[in-house]
Amino acid sequence: MINRIYILIFLTAKAFLGFGQEVNMSDLRFHSELEKAVLVNTSSQPTLSLLLVADESLDQERAKSALSTYQANLAFYQNQQSKYRSEEQFLKFFFYRVHRKELKSYEQYVSLASQFETGQYDCLTATSLYYLYLTDLGYKVNLVETDYHIYLKVNAGERSFLFESTDPIAGFISSEIEISEKEKEYLSAQRQNLSGISSNTTDGQKSYILNDKLTKRELAGLNYYNRAIAAWNAKDILKAVALVDKSYFLYPSDRISNVRDYFRGQSELLASK
Repeated sequence: MINRIYILIFLTAKAFLGFGQEVNMSDLRFHSELEKAVLVNTSSQPTLSLLLVADESLDQERAKSALSTYQANLAFYQNQQSKYRSEEQFLKFFFYRVHRKELKSYEQYVSLASQFETGQYDCLTATSLYYLYLTDLGYKVNLVETDYHIYLKVNAGERSFLFESTDPIAGFISSEIEISEKEKEYLSAQRQNLSGISSNTTDGQKSYILNDKLTKRELAGLNYYNRAIAAWNAKDILKAVALVDKSYFLYPSDRISNVRDYFRGQSELLASK
């Protein structure tokens, strides 16, 4: 689960980071030439590529395998689309089929690349996968980011459907009343156990929406953010700093800025000892 401020990066490949610092593309530390090639020109990259390269161990072979798996599954869903009498019927089938076949077990801070390989997911990677398929299937999708979670709403004609990617039993919600109730639940003081994004609030505080129209670039930034948190938890500080720099480069939000400043501060403190 997952923050915002619009990105001011275009052809100049520059972003303004916390405390007025400016960072150039040349200042970023890439873990591979594949990653660099994708991030140098994000506007022309497929969404899948942007999301996959956040995995610091991704190589060409793993990327090709993920792409092949994705394309085969997408072709299946495209073939099934015309077999259902209504959008609701198809979307319900689609939601539960993805969960049954592709999302096996919950594991916090996994990468999308490893999700393709193992079926382990968290709210961010699972929601990212649904977003990829739905947009390629022709649906208009709104990605909604709260301070600790991310979910999506699908628009089909005059109707909306909510996908809660961490719920394999009742995660597809089609009733307007139930959607409203679910969104109130997201913003209640009760913290969900399945939280895939480090939160700015503490238990007992009321949650809030940070961004209700995430772009694919911002979604990629959140995937980098979660990888940075995973590296930090593994005590790999240099890797965490490199990942959070790229996270903020893609998505300059307050949350990511705060974490980046903290990581950099701790890194400089340790280096001075």
